[in-house]
Amino acid sequence: MKTPSPTAALLLLLAPSLTAAHYLFPHFIINDTVTKEFEHVREHDNGFQPSWDDGAILASPDLRCNKGAENHMGAPTPAQVVAGRDVVGFQTNLGTKIYHPGPVTASAPPPPRPVSSYADSEDPFPFPPPSGNVAEYDGSGDWFKVYQLGTKDPWDGTDQGWLTRDRSQFTFRLPAEIPKGQYLMRIEQMAVHPPYKAKQFFMQCAHVEVDSQYNGSPPGPTIKLPGGYSKNDPAIQLDSWAKPKYAPMPKPDKMWPNEDNFNKIL
Repeated sequence: MKTPSPTAALLLLLAPSLTAAHYLFPHFIINDTVTKEFEHVREHDNGFQPSWDDGAILASPDLRCNKGAENHMGAPTPAQVVAGRDVVGFQTNLGTKIYHPGPVTASAPPPPRPVSSYADSEDPFPFPPPSGNVAEYDGSGDWFKVYQLGTKDPWDGTDQGWLTRDRSQFTFRLPAEIPKGQYLMRIEQMAVHPPYKAKQFFMQCAHVEVDSQYNGSPPGPTIKLPGGYSKNDPAIQLDSWAKPKYAPMPKPDKMWPNEDNFNKIL
């Protein structure tokens, strides 16, 4: 990855609290390039704060790209990537290392459909938007998972056993089986350290335009956000204070198109 500028390195040294607490994911990564803050990532209005509110976030549209992200839909430019070739991902603010234990996942909904796909539609207000423009898309479609990073195997139940701990970059090779189009790509870290099975969600979305030759089955399985998570899900029921030996991953239960991007660190 590119070396941070002297200014960024100095700020990192002066901000130890950010290296041990809350974080953003404002940088999109394409191969060896860490792009500028919010160049391809949709900003939100939640600052460094996690989302939970006794589980209310699970029923909120803010679960998609974070609180107030709809206010910044038109700002990012789509990152140009090639399915099956490029390594993509996210970096935290100032290279902040994630301290809280918990899984990191990356997911995406199918791209907004072009105008031609609505030629015979009787619905005067179809959604996703007919423009095919991700800048007009709120992520209310079906989301499929392409990457996840959990715990070591075997795991001793400690915070140090999470593969996400002390990392600032999360990257994976974009599967070849991604159809061509513009996408929201969402990163989520679900921090599991609070007591009584409470959680903390950190999430952010990037705008991505995928070049692809794939024309096979649509990606799946999928979930809605909100709607795909509940407080009864095994991943959310995980009690990190009980020294568990296994950590279920957030839904969907399977990744697309296979498990190649499970616990893989590039």
